[in-house]
Amino acid sequence: MSVQDEQQEEKRMAANLCQGIELTELALALRFAALQQQNAACSMADVMHEIRLAKERAWLANQT
Repeated sequence: MSVQDEQQEEKRMAANLCQGIELTELALALRFAALQQQNAACSMADVMHEIRLAKERAWLANQT
């Protein structure tokens, strides 16, 4: 694989990772909105915790 091909592949992977993170953040924001309607005790700390867990799961999935 040439250097140019490797660079393109790295750019593609980085773009996919960014899109995955954006989708995760959007999904969690939607989940937070739904939880707020059901449970007023749900806090932003809960959402941040969910984001961290989702990022960890995504990172672990990319390592395998």
